[in-house]
Amino acid sequence: MKILLLGLGRANLMVAEYLVKKGEEVFVYEENIPGLATPARRMIEEERVKPYVQGPYGLAITSPGFPPNKPICKILAKRGTSIIDEIEYVYLELGRPALIAVTGTNGKSTTAAMISGILDVAGIDHFLGGNIAPGKPFSHALFEPRPAYYVLEVSSFQLMRIDKFRPHIAVLTNIGVDHLNWHTDLAEYRNAKLRIFSNQQETDHAILNFDDEGIRSLAGTIRARPVFFGHHAANGVSLNGGFRYDGAELFAHRGMPISGEHNLMNMAAAIAVAKVLHVRIRDMEKGLRNFRGLPHRLEDLGLIHGVRYINNSMCTNASAALASFKAVDGSKVVILGGRSKGDEGEEYFDMLISGAKACVLLGENARSVVEYFEARGYTRYAIARDMAEAVDLAREQAQPGDVIFLNPGFASFDRFRDFEERGEAFRHAARQD
Repeated sequence: MKILLLGLGRANLMVAEYLVKKGEEVFVYEENIPGLATPARRMIEEERVKPYVQGPYGLAITSPGFPPNKPICKILAKRGTSIIDEIEYVYLELGRPALIAVTGTNGKSTTAAMISGILDVAGIDHFLGGNIAPGKPFSHALFEPRPAYYVLEVSSFQLMRIDKFRPHIAVLTNIGVDHLNWHTDLAEYRNAKLRIFSNQQETDHAILNFDDEGIRSLAGTIRARPVFFGHHAANGVSLNGGFRYDGAELFAHRGMPISGEHNLMNMAAAIAVAKVLHVRIRDMEKGLRNFRGLPHRLEDLGLIHGVRYINNSMCTNASAALASFKAVDGSKVVILGGRSKGDEGEEYFDMLISGAKACVLLGENARSVVEYFEARGYTRYAIARDMAEAVDLAREQAQPGDVIFLNPGFASFDRFRDFEERGEAFRHAARQD
């Protein structure tokens, strides 16, 4: 069968390797072949994967971020070619294994990693991957031993193109405004997130954010058994004076290694999953107290000449920026800006005006941020041409005891390949004396 891969990034690269090994005839539609990683380019150069030609194709498999509005998608649909996401293909190829899938606007990578940390302590064999970065796409599992569970972070992009993908446990952390540069509107984005529950049955579980009324109300509309998490969740994990389950005390949340109210919510979601799996309470607590966070998420780079540097490059939307700003104590010089994904960030800007010592703007939306600041009489800002200059300008405003805080609130694609490259640029600049 002829199979077409839409994009040959890190997820579909492993699919390509697998299909070639199976003896399938594999083609790729890729608009940026020179920009591919070396292994992907080599597959094309060696003709193991052939460039796109007119079909027909028996199946098309998309990379997670391949936009659905590309003309090629319309052409394939018109010809009757089935288009599925990499996670759908891998799920079916693995024989519909037990999935713990996590989605949401913010916190999904951290929550998935926390779940993995708890399972490690509990001795439960599992795979951690999906859309998590840094991490392994789900397609890596095609080449690995089969564990008891697959813990996956899944994006709205991926969920839009599932058909039979069915998590045994589905987690929805929250829904805010994000990716409106990709989705047609907020309703489409929200509906894509909710597809994580679409194939669940009565024997499955849905982990729902009790504090979000829209998410809480899903309990009456989905087939899976609801388990809530939130500050005052009656059924599930609450944060009332420590972590509790159905009102019974589990353990304290004081002294956890990562900070922020939003991270307590991520922990509560992870505990809810662990309760469904009947993990011992002491293993839950140890797993969370061992957790040190993921790179580029409130990553403390340490003190340099008395100034603390925090890398939060993964913060790519305004709601994440707000929560992160609240989570960091002290006098903050904030580096922000980038490419908007639909939320212009005005609430975040208002918080900076009232709470930041100074701001350094870096990114294509810098001028619009300046206009917002100046309209409100805020002048404690500077504009940088690159990350090195941004850090230098931040140092000019910082004194010992202050924090230089990369907390962008916007996507990185205006200047960087991804948030990881932006975070690495900040690390490098911070360490230049």
